[in-house]
Amino acid sequence: MVALAARSRGLPLPLPGCPLRALTGIPCPTCFLTRSVLASLHGDLGEALELHLFGPPLVAGGLWLALVQGVLGRPLPRWSWGRLGLALALGLLIYWLVRLLGSHGFELLSFPAG
Repeated sequence: MVALAARSRGLPLPLPGCPLRALTGIPCPTCFLTRSVLASLHGDLGEALELHLFGPPLVAGGLWLALVQGVLGRPLPRWSWGRLGLALALGLLIYWLVRLLGSHGFELLSFPAG
C-alpha cells in the first residue's frame, strides 16, 4: 500500500528491472505491462494500449473478479484454469514476437522507448 501511495504521488518505485532485458537488451513478453496497467487505471487508454496490449484487458479482468467475488460474493465460474493460462501464455508469446518484428523495422508493432 505504501508503494502504491508513493507511486500515485509521482515518486519512482525502487523495483528491479526486467532481467531478460538487462542481460540481452531484448524486452520480455511482459515488459511495459505494469506501465500499461497503471495507464489503464488512470484512464489513459491510448497510452495503455501503446505500452502493452494486454494491460487494459488485465485491468478489466481484475475489476470483473473484484465484482464477482468481492462485491457479489459468488464463486468463480468453473473454467479450466490450465487452458486459460495456456491461452494467455500463447497470446503473450505471439504478441511479443509481433512486437519484436516491429521493433526491427517490420512496421507491425514495436516496443515504446524507455
